[in-house]
Amino acid sequence: MSWKKLADLPGQKVIGTYGSELWSLRAAKVWHQGRKLATADAASFEISVNQQFIARDACSIFHAWSRLPNIDRNSFRQLGTYWLDRSSIYFEYETSLKPLAGSDPLTFRDLGGGYGSDAQAAWYWGRRMKNCIRSRHLQVMPDNDLYASDGEQIYCDGKPLRGANPLRWRILNSGFSGDDQAIYYLERKLPRADPPSWQHIHGAWSRDRKHVFHMHLIEKNAVPQCPDPACAPSCSR
Repeated sequence: MSWKKLADLPGQKVIGTYGSELWSLRAAKVWHQGRKLATADAASFEISVNQQFIARDACSIFHAWSRLPNIDRNSFRQLGTYWLDRSSIYFEYETSLKPLAGSDPLTFRDLGGGYGSDAQAAWYWGRRMKNCIRSRHLQVMPDNDLYASDGEQIYCDGKPLRGANPLRWRILNSGFSGDDQAIYYLERKLPRADPPSWQHIHGAWSRDRKHVFHMHLIEKNAVPQCPDPACAPSCSR
């Protein structure tokens, strides 16, 4: 993991994507977005190269204005989407860097696509996957990291596809997937869908021999040949 010393940067400052001053040294003090970090050591202060809201000095880790005394500074490092030290795994939420309760840094794996797991639990973008009890076996689908499987369940966006058979399930297209018993739009099952006759039309529209679907909902008044209201008038000519 790479760090850059704030004092060695041009102008002793870091400018953000939209031109705002994220970090700076002024009068031997560290400032973040216009606020002084009273406890930071300016001489040793460093910014993470990969995440500009995470920094450290000789003693502590900082996230934006906050000093995080419970994080072990010397063992702290990035692991894919996640962060870890000798005692915990951390995830950077919108405005904070927080530990994942009960996580084990010795067995934790960053799986890609926001998925991660240790010997006891799995997480998706920092949210615990309560339905995943086979965390050691969790793997992300190589052709679409929105999906993952633990060998017994399929997950989409971190949520289980209820009833999906991992041995027969496959990714279709445009957010659809299915096995020989059901069709799903993202994590939602299409009600009363008939997999043998189901076909994708375009976008989030699909149909089988009896129904037209938009996303995971049956569209009762849709025209099967051209269900999208935007194109229905041209189909009726």
